[in-house]
Amino acid sequence: MQKFSSMYWRIYIVLTLLLSFLLMCYAFYFHPPQIKKKNWYYIWLILLSIIIISIIILIFTKVNSGFSTIIGTFFIYIIIFSLFYAIIHLVGWFFKKENRLKIQKFAFSFASIVLIIIVIGNLFYSNRVVLKNYDLYYDNLPESFNGYTIAQISDIHLGSFINDHKLKRATEKINKLQPDIIIFTGDIVNSSMREIKPEYIKQLKNMNAPIKLAILGNHDYHDFHKFSHYWGNRPLEPKIALSDSITMILEQCGFTVLRDSIYYVQKNMDSIAFVGLNNYGKPPFSVFGNIHNVLNEVPKNLFSIILVHDPFYWSEGLFDEFPLTLSGHTHGGQFGFFINKKLRLSPASINGKTGGLYTNENNNNNLIINTGLGHVIANFHFGFSSQIAVIKLLKK
Repeated sequence: MQKFSSMYWRIYIVLTLLLSFLLMCYAFYFHPPQIKKKNWYYIWLILLSIIIISIIILIFTKVNSGFSTIIGTFFIYIIIFSLFYAIIHLVGWFFKKENRLKIQKFAFSFASIVLIIIVIGNLFYSNRVVLKNYDLYYDNLPESFNGYTIAQISDIHLGSFINDHKLKRATEKINKLQPDIIIFTGDIVNSSMREIKPEYIKQLKNMNAPIKLAILGNHDYHDFHKFSHYWGNRPLEPKIALSDSITMILEQCGFTVLRDSIYYVQKNMDSIAFVGLNNYGKPPFSVFGNIHNVLNEVPKNLFSIILVHDPFYWSEGLFDEFPLTLSGHTHGGQFGFFINKKLRLSPASINGKTGGLYTNENNNNNLIINTGLGHVIANFHFGFSSQIAVIKLLKK
């Protein structure tokens, strides 16, 4: 399974890069007359070459993550322009010559309009932080916890931030809520401790709640700048120094970091438990510890909430006896439209789950996938904004 998955990732990366390159070459080789006359053609080629060379450098070396997300964003913009231009330009070949030129000239204008909409949309969605409210009702919720409010954040990816403005807005929104508990479900960095700047630590410290819990995500264990993780024959290996260092930082910010451990909260004579798991994910991501041992330690008949970065095992039925699981990891693909519970259009999927609330009617348990505050690969969001999940537990 691990070997197959490693092969899958290698094929996926090669085909994606090859398809992107061919698409962009087609779009800029079959350029419309208005570009040729203004000598813009060579400028586009130079820009394209710079982007491709930069991405190759980023894959094989360690550089500032913020810079890599900016480069990735420009790369996505070029692909979007190329895609729409190439499709319309290709359609033009099926028409007679006099109509073909009109269609192919229109291709440039149409692709430019789409690109402008995408850029404006990205600037709008990427800079917003919204509250996503969930009211969940349970028969077995202890009476003392009726109305208990959880503020969940996930996938901060500090390397994708240029400054602390967005994180500051998130902190202000959380503090205004005055939640009973703040839960962070992993991925504070893209790949390196260098991303955690003092101003970011300040904002994480300023998040106020009686209890602050955190777990680690896959990026908190690995150096994702190393191409061998996806290209090599060996599986992803944990970077213990990175995960331990991140744990220390989170603890300095007031979070209790759960790594295959259980945190009990007591109110009056009632108790609930938060079960914080290591990053147990679908290959090629490594598995740390023994998930079954941890789950077996949870007291039976106690209302318990699972905290796990990757939602993969929820669909596998591993958490069926637990009323609620909180996850992240998917980012909602950073592009998508969450129209309603059944219609969620997104390129990201873990066992068919992209983002938002999912319910297993047979076992009356829920999964919430937080689409995150930050970005990876590209500073890009379209169709939905960065979010804070506000979960209210209610007695049915």
